[in-house]
Amino acid sequence: MESIIRDYVAEVMMNSGLLSTFQHGFVKGKLCVRNLLTVFETWTKLMDEGRGVDIVFLDYRKAFDSVNHAKLIEKLMLANVDSTVIKWIAAFLLGRKMRVKVRMEFSDWVLVLSGVPQG
Repeated sequence: MESIIRDYVAEVMMNSGLLSTFQHGFVKGKLCVRNLLTVFETWTKLMDEGRGVDIVFLDYRKAFDSVNHAKLIEKLMLANVDSTVIKWIAAFLLGRKMRVKVRMEFSDWVLVLSGVPQG
């Protein structure tokens, strides 16, 4: 189900022009490795021309852990994602609670306002 929703939302975003043509992750037919090869080729060409290249690497490995649920729902609405799909995603994300157990003691329950449930 997750891949069906992902493909649908990605298609809506691409068709509405909300995703950059440089977006490769989560887009059918575009591989992140191809994106890396393309940029590497650009860097090599610039260096061959004697130009300097500065590169900044960002690690988005934990990016989904910081997704604000309310903002995500709002952005899906602005992107004209079908309201039934938005309701389904909202039901999955909103109202979740968590607590921590250390030895035999539990913390109080707190609302989870960001992140994507795993497992």
